[in-house]
Amino acid sequence: MKVELDIIPLGYFDEKVIDAIKRELRDKNFIVRVYAKMDLPRTSLNLYRKQYDANIILDVLRKLQGNIIGITDKDIYSNSLNYVFSVAEYDGPAIISIYRLNPKFYQEKQNFDLLINRLIKEILYCIGIVRGLKDCSNPKCIMHKVKSVRDLDYKEKDFCNDCKIKNVLADTGL
Repeated sequence: MKVELDIIPLGYFDEKVIDAIKRELRDKNFIVRVYAKMDLPRTSLNLYRKQYDANIILDVLRKLQGNIIGITDKDIYSNSLNYVFSVAEYDGPAIISIYRLNPKFYQEKQNFDLLINRLIKEILYCIGIVRGLKDCSNPKCIMHKVKSVRDLDYKEKDFCNDCKIKNVLADTGL
């Protein structure tokens, strides 16, 4: 059985990024639908922080049906955290920001493949949370909650042996 994903671009997105996401996820046996671009809710922008509140964005995405993953190029935060790469909730939507996944953010040379690799890892992590998996302490496991982009680069696009046993996504071939 394939898992269906509904990707919603939030704001401007390069079609090459969307095409790369679709290709990688389809290779992992997902059915991927990409919906029309949506604007971020104006109320989600915190002018003082110059960031978008992920929880307000999730409130909007909760109104939609399906395995919703919103992806934005804007910087997001949640609660008291300075920033987050993503926020996902069990049986709900997820929001992912590529803002800090992009090597350019760290004054590194533009690297499209690295950006897509980081983005796919975040998508897979969010899918796991949405489908009921918990955070894992193994730093190489896809379900390991990262605190930095270096942690994200270190982890693999696969589950550790413990998480494979618990994997509710077994049919996706991950």
